[in-house]
Amino acid sequence: MTGLKVKDVMTRGVITVLQDALVCEAMEMLVDNDVSGLAVTSIDGELVGVLSETDMARVVDGDMEGNLEGIKVKEIMTSPAITVSREDSLREAVRLMCIYSIHRLIVQQEVKVGEKTKLFPAGILSISDVVKAMVKRA
Repeated sequence: MTGLKVKDVMTRGVITVLQDALVCEAMEMLVDNDVSGLAVTSIDGELVGVLSETDMARVVDGDMEGNLEGIKVKEIMTSPAITVSREDSLREAVRLMCIYSIHRLIVQQEVKVGEKTKLFPAGILSISDVVKAMVKRA
């Protein structure tokens, strides 16, 4: 994996959900798209977090007693999202996954909006992407 960058193995594009969407809607998105996590954005598309199946499982296991009705994504998402850039080394990305015990990283794109720099999701790097890259190199 030496020399590989995130952009070499990431999945381009990313399925997003608005932070004010209901968790039950996000669950449908996961199932419909056969993914295990979603980038969470604000109304203007800026990255604000990530929602995983594990986050949803915590609702079932936690104080909300598994009742997802009326719960918004922003109430259970992981924020801030752990991110990487396209130019980061794959080795560094895998190190972050190991440190934080997570299965995906949002690939961020910095966009200058006026005088502010905002982060927008540009892709996703999952542990499955990493395994596929290892198989190709073997």
